[in-house]
Amino acid sequence: MYNCQVENKKLINRINRISGQVNALKDKLAKDVECDKDEKDPYEVIRQLTAIKGAVNGMINSYVEHFAKGHLVEEIRNSKDTAEAMAQMDSLVDIMKTFSK
Repeated sequence: MYNCQVENKKLINRINRISGQVNALKDKLAKDVECDKDEKDPYEVIRQLTAIKGAVNGMINSYVEHFAKGHLVEEIRNSKDTAEAMAQMDSLVDIMKTFSK
């Protein structure tokens, strides 16, 4: 059985981790204002940005799954009109198409 409260808590935990990654990068950039040429790894910022991007993409996937399992399925199940159910599915597909660009 799908538990919306548990899934919401997981999503909140995930966004908190992403926030921590962003804040750590912000602090790093603030400390490196002078662009020290002796930095040990000049590509670290790019790696951190890529990790944040991956985390955000994962968050989007998790949220879409959460929405589909927790809400969309129930809406379709309770729908008396096939056209309405298809419209709900089309909305999800449109969101996925936009995200995948």
